[in-house]
Amino acid sequence: MQTTTARINGHSISVAPRETLLQAALRQGVPFPSSCRVGGCATCKCRVTTGRVQERTESAYILSAPEVEAGFVLACQAVPLTDVTVEVETPAAEATRRVTGRIVAQTALTHDIAQIDLELDAPLPYRAGQSAQFTLDTLPDVTRSYSFASPPGDGQRAQFFVRRVAGGALSTRLTSTDVVGELVTLEGPVGDLWLRPHDAPLLCVAGGSGLAPLLAMLEHAAEARVARDVTLVFGARTAQDLYAHDRLDALAARWLGRFKVVRVLSAEPDASTWRGARGRVTDSLGEALPPDTHAYLCGPPAMVDAVYARLLSAGLDEARVHCDRFVTQADVAPRERPAAPESRPADKLKATLHALKFSLFHLVGLFAAGAILAGGHRIPMGLALVLGAYVLGDALGGDDTSTPTYTRPGLLTAQLWFALPLLAFIVFTAVWSVCDTDPLGFGAAIHALTGYDALAARALNTAGHDLATAVITGLMIGLVGTIVGHELTHRTWDRISLGIGRGLLAFSFDTSFAIEHVYGHHRYVSTTLDPATAPRGRNVYTHILVSTVRGNLSAWHIEVERLKKRGLSPLSPRNAFIRGHLLSVGLVACAWAMGGAAPAAFFVACALWGKALLEIVNYMEHYGIVRDPATPVQPRHSWNTNRRVSSWTMFNLTRHSHHHAQGEVPFHALRPYPNAPMMVSGYLTTILLTLVPPLWFRLMAPRVAAWDRDFATAEERALAARAG
Repeated sequence: MQTTTARINGHSISVAPRETLLQAALRQGVPFPSSCRVGGCATCKCRVTTGRVQERTESAYILSAPEVEAGFVLACQAVPLTDVTVEVETPAAEATRRVTGRIVAQTALTHDIAQIDLELDAPLPYRAGQSAQFTLDTLPDVTRSYSFASPPGDGQRAQFFVRRVAGGALSTRLTSTDVVGELVTLEGPVGDLWLRPHDAPLLCVAGGSGLAPLLAMLEHAAEARVARDVTLVFGARTAQDLYAHDRLDALAARWLGRFKVVRVLSAEPDASTWRGARGRVTDSLGEALPPDTHAYLCGPPAMVDAVYARLLSAGLDEARVHCDRFVTQADVAPRERPAAPESRPADKLKATLHALKFSLFHLVGLFAAGAILAGGHRIPMGLALVLGAYVLGDALGGDDTSTPTYTRPGLLTAQLWFALPLLAFIVFTAVWSVCDTDPLGFGAAIHALTGYDALAARALNTAGHDLATAVITGLMIGLVGTIVGHELTHRTWDRISLGIGRGLLAFSFDTSFAIEHVYGHHRYVSTTLDPATAPRGRNVYTHILVSTVRGNLSAWHIEVERLKKRGLSPLSPRNAFIRGHLLSVGLVACAWAMGGAAPAAFFVACALWGKALLEIVNYMEHYGIVRDPATPVQPRHSWNTNRRVSSWTMFNLTRHSHHHAQGEVPFHALRPYPNAPMMVSGYLTTILLTLVPPLWFRLMAPRVAAWDRDFATAEERALAARAG
């Protein structure tokens, strides 16, 4: 790849090979709105008018149909293939992009939200509704994006509402310590949220500190004597989380049109004196919205997504819905930090061993293939040893709560990629073991290379041995195929990893997982909209069937919607759902070619067992947990385990609580969260327990009750009670 040129709103910049438009623009000081920078918020959307780009992530899952049709892309995921011309909607006056200033006031609004007032050394023009990158001089390496909470004015005063985030260095400093007088640096403005000129009714929905940009936008509109009917829905957990009452009352008093404020509490105690609305913000949007309503949504991503879906289902045009998803640093993938210098040979050895511990995964797979080749009683013996190693290893090996620094990410990725040839070898060996012939001369080659007569050993296999082969092969399809496929299909920006991941999932007839899991499950986990979340009282056998059917239907719907945005038919060759299942059909055909109908049926049985294992894992990872759809996913919304053997041989899938709280994080960066809701034991032990429903329910009842008591919000406890 060669360096290309991008012309952005008249500014010409050079773009290095494999560099995104956004990276190149920010590197060279060209104004460009941005926020999460991982393809999850659409703040950096822009229109490519000439030239071609490669999209690292499929933008049709994020952008609206009109935007896709108009040629919009996500700049943070777009790598130019040729010279390009780009249009991005930014404020007209953005000459000053970096200014310094001083904090002149700090006011506590709630127990976790503070108002920060700045006096700037130079004007910073912005539109009401936009945000700026905020850096405190005493924390020079920490920068966060905060929305302006006041109208632009003269540009030399700025106000922000900052919510304290658990573990957030900057938000904790700004909300918990005295920072008046400290110096700050602002870079901006960024974001494309501002009030579009129109006379249609306005619906504004805010959650938490998401009130800031809406308040600034409406106060600015009031100054301009805008006369539009407004409904502002402000969601919070309890009455103590509400704020800005005086400003909202003053705004309503001087607004020229109708101005209605609806405050909604999701977790207010029943015994309180609150007489306002209760429940989720989606319950207070009204059943019949005027079809020309313009909506502005600001707050936690889950709340914004839930309201967005509700508005579209009510018939609003998606082009009239404008969003600002308040993505915290915990919601996005961390940037890769440069590795620390390895000054001693011992440091290099330690770093290498940390990476190589995950190779235990490959050794388990090779051992399984070896047991199948050994034949006879060695097959069930090998199966028993695998099961025993996991169950006893997790019981005796304790927890792994270490968080080492991995200095060789290439080695880690290679370990993942090697799973595809490994699984192909395991499955080929298993199918070969039930053939009457010697496909590809495999048995003869084994004999020639090792002197071991694999063909003679195979001839002694009984139906019981074949059953043991099917069990261990399905187990390997789940272990080697699904676990790695899960990790790789989350890397939507890496086409090689995504392709290998789908190839691995084809062995369990589950390439639809790459669609539904990433764009469905992670959005709706622990709610009734998620096929993979098992409600309390459902047994695992029912869940396998229900989740399989609903998961495939969800994947089909998601893919059809994506194709529709691209102007393509559901039966287009680009339908990833169809292409994925055709890949699985191709694997069945290969098994048929090896020995006919019987080996093909044997492979189908192994694949279905591997698929069932995935649904069993889904079952035990989320059983009985509930979540208010209007609240973001947190570590408490998944069952977790830190058992050492499971962690090392399953690429940290066990650290599931962190994975759901931060889906883009690679497996080696997941944290153990020892205080998260905990499974009974390691993964394989827990899988075996689910297969005995009475035992499972007996063991899980106290854990689910403890989750309600220790982790659930009042709203979630109410949801659990209504679900029975």
